[in-house]
Amino acid sequence: MMKKLKWLVFFLLLSQPASADYKRAKALFAKQDYKRAANEYFVTFSTTKKRSEKRKAEWGLAQSLQKDGLLYSSSKYYSIIVRRGRRASNPFFRSALEELGKINSKLSLGRSHIVKLFKTKLRLSDVPGPARGFYFYYKGIEAFGKRSFEQSADFFKKVPTSSDYYLGAVFHLGVISNISGRHSRGIAYFEKVLAGTRGKKQYDEMREMSLMNIARVHYENKRYTQAISYYGQIPRSSENWLDALWESSWAFFFMEKYNNTLGNIHTLHSPFFENRFFPESYILNAITYLRLCRYDSVKDSMGQFKKRYAPVYGDVKSMLNRYRGDAKGFYKLVYDYKRGNLRKYRDAEQIIKKLSSIDAYKGARDTIRFADRELDILRRYGAWRSSGLLKNLANFLKSKKKAAISNAGRLMFKEGTTYYSQLLELSNQTKLIVAEMQLGKLQKLRSLINVDRGSKRVDFIGGLQKLNINETLEYWPFEGEYWEDELGFYVYNLESKCQKAKGK
Repeated sequence: MMKKLKWLVFFLLLSQPASADYKRAKALFAKQDYKRAANEYFVTFSTTKKRSEKRKAEWGLAQSLQKDGLLYSSSKYYSIIVRRGRRASNPFFRSALEELGKINSKLSLGRSHIVKLFKTKLRLSDVPGPARGFYFYYKGIEAFGKRSFEQSADFFKKVPTSSDYYLGAVFHLGVISNISGRHSRGIAYFEKVLAGTRGKKQYDEMREMSLMNIARVHYENKRYTQAISYYGQIPRSSENWLDALWESSWAFFFMEKYNNTLGNIHTLHSPFFENRFFPESYILNAITYLRLCRYDSVKDSMGQFKKRYAPVYGDVKSMLNRYRGDAKGFYKLVYDYKRGNLRKYRDAEQIIKKLSSIDAYKGARDTIRFADRELDILRRYGAWRSSGLLKNLANFLKSKKKAAISNAGRLMFKEGTTYYSQLLELSNQTKLIVAEMQLGKLQKLRSLINVDRGSKRVDFIGGLQKLNINETLEYWPFEGEYWEDELGFYVYNLESKCQKAKGK
């Protein structure tokens, strides 16, 4: 009898008008009791058979979660609304798209999330003004990733100037212009980014990458002096500083400013940066000495490369074999490194460090952090357990973390194989240089290096600092001790031995 009574009560509860839950939810939302409102909206969403009420409950649930600070959780329901597309039976489409744009500007939803979001084809009129920056920027990113550069540029040009995504769109237009050979236009776009980011700390990375790209455009066009001046604007405190110093070394080389090239490489090889990955610096070191006919130093540089990178090569090979097909494990390896818990592959540390700085890793790291924060909050929301909302959101957040880790691990593994191939190629180059030297074919080697002797002569000293011709210089001999405040300012004082070699 009691069992039958329980079933009767359960049936009566199910048969209650869903509108009662919806009305309670609306009242709670109006009172700003968003936790209870979210629960009531979820019950309505899960039980009502009325489509219009289901849509309103879905929207109310997303709004309640957002108001309660659960931005990732709210994005689940906003995304469901958007993926349904623009139609009469989906009245909250435009508003949901706007809210997702706002959320993504505060914390990244993740590229894979957004790409899936915009699989639905939309007309321009379907996209509300406030959401156009968000929509067109990521459509541009998607096309850019597929190397559809013309289509990508069309999307980026539609991002409004008032949008938070505008400067990012302009930056990509600069990259596309340069890829297409329109170098002057590319520089103009990057200069626009520099003007728009000036004095805005949150845009430091974009500003520095614009400086680097302008420098690269000048370098590609053999305007080495201009390239060096832009590389020189990267602050020493930046993660990009060593890359700027390294790339400028090639500019100095092609200007035949060999002592500056050697000085920059001297900084790169200092103990301060022993875990940074610049294997090609030993090759440039060798061919610079080759230009100066200092053949013992060429051999020495090749020997240093082998000593430093042979163990790295072996460890990287072992690491890639171990984690092939294990994206999650590979991500955890890099994560452990960032946490200071790397227990193996210590000789591959400099490559693991490089992998920890790529966008794929940073994006996954942020996704995990934001998702874990919300999971921690949800553990305190016991009242949502009986309705199923707690389990529903927890599963979504865990799935989001899993997808981010898998995607990042796969992309980082791919990048790791690129670094491995680079080491293999450079190792072959060192063998070639040594072999040619042993065969006495020095002239052949030197002829392989095409230096543009028509470059305008400019004097430099100390890394990227331009030399005042009237300045009296004192060269202090290096005695084996590096000083941190002198890094980037080293310059050699070596003369070429080539004339002496001819005299013999």
